[in-house]
Amino acid sequence: MLMNQKSANVFIFVALECEAKALINQYKLKKENTSHPFSVYSNENIILTVTGVGKVAMASGVAYVMAGFSAIEMPVMINIGIAGHKRETLGSLFVASKVVDVESNKVFYPHLIGNNWPKSSEVKSSTLPNTYYSENCLNDMEASAFYETAVRFSSSELIHCLKVVSDNEESTIEGINAKIVVEWLALHVDKIEQIFEYLQQLRTSVVPDELQEYTKIVNQWHFSVSGKVRLKALLRRWSVLSSEQWLKNEGVGYENGKDILRKLAVDVDKMDVNL
Repeated sequence: MLMNQKSANVFIFVALECEAKALINQYKLKKENTSHPFSVYSNENIILTVTGVGKVAMASGVAYVMAGFSAIEMPVMINIGIAGHKRETLGSLFVASKVVDVESNKVFYPHLIGNNWPKSSEVKSSTLPNTYYSENCLNDMEASAFYETAVRFSSSELIHCLKVVSDNEESTIEGINAKIVVEWLALHVDKIEQIFEYLQQLRTSVVPDELQEYTKIVNQWHFSVSGKVRLKALLRRWSVLSSEQWLKNEGVGYENGKDILRKLAVDVDKMDVNL
């Protein structure tokens, strides 16, 4: 079991230890002594997980950690790491405005509420490193897997990807080393801390009182434990996007919990697009 289960509300996911070091120092995070398949660091409010490189590792790390924190309402979830770009300056900080999975063509749109953000960019995630620098966007190997998994546990207003440019046309991937990555991230810890504080404040405004709809739905249809987590996250997102309750006509037309989750996910996605 992870420590600080009741008080943690910020969850950071990085692929590499060098991406974590500056944050570990900034927040005085301590490594969990309990055996985990991933390296996990924490203090009272923050859980940082080093997942390993690639989409499968990132998705596994997010799912593993967040399954242990299913009672946390609408956590802040952040992916921080390095990414390549066609021409942007090495060491510069970006926030993802759009996340694309190159292999599946799935697209995600983080909601950048407010104006206290770094420069934004599209992020494209691929299974193998992209060294062609053919498009004017960020390229990494984890953001899409992080985002696709994270939206099962929180709302898109509180889920973000922060990327530091590590390579470009003039300085390719071969020039990256752990020491310089630590130095780049250390340059931005103050800005990252501001973002964390802002998202924690935002969280207090988007976590409403207990949803009556949730209780009604789980009393009427059967859900697995993971299904209940998914249902609550989707209802939270709906409540942020709409002033109306989602369930209409007393749930006519739904045979089981899976039907509910499928329809609710479609309706939430439509609302996201309309925004």
